[in-house]
Amino acid sequence: MATGHTSSMDTEAIKQERVQVVLARAREIWPNETAEEWMHGSNNVLEGARPIDLVRRGRTDEVLAALEVERA
Repeated sequence: MATGHTSSMDTEAIKQERVQVVLARAREIWPNETAEEWMHGSNNVLEGARPIDLVRRGRTDEVLAALEVERA
């Protein structure tokens, strides 16, 4: 019976899926190593935040928008 609550495993899986989506988008712009560095580095468009941290907090749209700025 569903309780309406998401287990911590489900939550972690969702976060990992979001990270993979953003990383795949970053790899459309840069080689794998550069994309990984971008995900874990401070980002001026994101006011100094690391993209990976924002994605894990559910702010994926902001990170995808920052990628579009990088692409331009």
